[in-house]
Amino acid sequence: MNGPEYIAPANLGDALRIKHERGAQARVIAGGTDLILRMRDKVLAPDLLIDLKNVSLDTISDSDNGIRLGACVTLSQILSEPVITGSYPALAGACREFAGPPIRNRGTLGGNLVNASPAADLVPPLLAYDANLVLASSSAVRELPLTGFFTGPGQTVMAPDEILTEVRLPSMPAPTASVFIKLGQRRSMAISIVNLAIRLTLDDASRVSAARIVLGAVAPTPIRAGASEALLTGQELSGELIALAAKKASRETSAITDVRASKEYREKMTRVLVRRALESIRDELQRSESSG
Repeated sequence: MNGPEYIAPANLGDALRIKHERGAQARVIAGGTDLILRMRDKVLAPDLLIDLKNVSLDTISDSDNGIRLGACVTLSQILSEPVITGSYPALAGACREFAGPPIRNRGTLGGNLVNASPAADLVPPLLAYDANLVLASSSAVRELPLTGFFTGPGQTVMAPDEILTEVRLPSMPAPTASVFIKLGQRRSMAISIVNLAIRLTLDDASRVSAARIVLGAVAPTPIRAGASEALLTGQELSGELIALAAKKASRETSAITDVRASKEYREKMTRVLVRRALESIRDELQRSESSG
């Protein structure tokens, strides 16, 4: 049986034209670290592979308003960018925990998003930083919040003729602290049993002015723990409040039992990891206040 056709367009316009003509029969490939495996396992059988290696979607740019990451930026590129490691440490942490160097050298930001895995490691930090996505077709370009991108496991709002071209992150106000935590059967070379990213911003009175608690692998899509976020907002980070917020976050999950872990274990570990993350953020913010 012959494999799919392959084409590497010279520019984005050509890639979008081909995607429009072939639609869902064509799959975009960048790093290919997940797509090739899914094709090998016969989960996917596209008629055409559109390689984006010549399309110039592998750049990172920053401004006073935030940063823009091309969809073909690799995880290794993200880790080598000082503005990300300095201002968006949860995203850098997720990349650092992702597989090993060979995969990080090829795996792309866009690929981790469009696969729409409930356990995707890069999604929680991007949601915590209020990311927006840019989707392009041959007839239009639209920007939408990442919160509205996923519709279910392996499913997104992308139209058959669209390509993800860019991820945009706004600047984070000070003082802000964030963290990513992953629980897997091994430290990095494994799918997450639970992953999460938390970002907190304080006001001038050291109360929480913005809270993002994002949980992965505990629902059909990555989710924000809205009730827990609301509990923290406007409050000082006491130990009692942190424990209550962690307990509430675990109750917002809709985890399942699978080959990696039971529903009950995921719920329990969500509570444990949210508490640890909040304590880490509290300690970081306190150190920042002391040194400032």
